[in-house]
Amino acid sequence: MPQKKQYSTKDLKYPLALVVWSDSCEPADNAEVEVHEIPEPQIIMQAGHLVKQTSDYITVAGAWKPECETFDYVITIPRHAVLRIERLNFVQAES
Repeated sequence: MPQKKQYSTKDLKYPLALVVWSDSCEPADNAEVEVHEIPEPQIIMQAGHLVKQTSDYITVAGAWKPECETFDYVITIPRHAVLRIERLNFVQAES
């Protein structure tokens, strides 16, 4: 059986990033809601591969399958909801 390629951070085609964004929110039980039960928007911290960036939106994938060139756990976030994008850098651990 042929040996699979051993991937490392050098193989990353899409940068890793932490995206902090504001998301809408609705109550779990969404009927007969009283004023004090109305939720506020929530802050989301999404980490993953920064797959696409346009002037209107960004797309983040939680997983990238390099052998298939496909993604899992993909979300597209409107730019107006993005509060911050931080590129994630790697520090080599001492062995």
